[in-house]
Amino acid sequence: MFFGTFLSSLRKSETKFQRAPERYNFSKDWFSHNEWNFIKYLVHLIDTPCRILEIGCYEGRATVWMLENIATHPDARITCIDCAEQASFRQNMLAVRSPEKVRLKIGLSQNLLRSCPTNTFDFVYVDGSHGTVEVLEDAVLSFRLLKRGGIMGFDDFKWKDPAFPGATPKLAINAFLSVYRPKITVLWKGYQVWIRKDKE
Repeated sequence: MFFGTFLSSLRKSETKFQRAPERYNFSKDWFSHNEWNFIKYLVHLIDTPCRILEIGCYEGRATVWMLENIATHPDARITCIDCAEQASFRQNMLAVRSPEKVRLKIGLSQNLLRSCPTNTFDFVYVDGSHGTVEVLEDAVLSFRLLKRGGIMGFDDFKWKDPAFPGATPKLAINAFLSVYRPKITVLWKGYQVWIRKDKE
């Protein structure tokens, strides 16, 4: 019953979100087609003091959506990691209802993830560098930061561009899934991959 009510209210907020683009400054939409994965696997975090880690935030479209729909508790927090801050990200965070919930760290994720406390995050979204080695490093380092029972989502599992021969997220994600198989449950495998951490 709750899930149905949530979906109904979310559809209304989605319509409002789409009809009020003046609130935000997005030049790309790489998020909306994955929205239902976020709903399905993160609904249990709504109105909880959850901790979210987003690797690769760009203009903050996913960040804004999570603030408005998942990280709704006053004590919920989102940590974003990116190699550079987009001017539009700052503008969008100022336009959102609770910008104080967001902390942006600038630098390489492979360095910054090592300074984050272990077993901290309820959800980790891996959408940073698409380099094969970098994706694998992000996955391994992030797994240590995820709470037991926490969710990890990988974007662009099937992304491939001939112009970037060293960038094949699928190879990295499949390697991670194979090695960590005894510790995880694979929840979804399509263009994105979603897992749950079952063991340390």
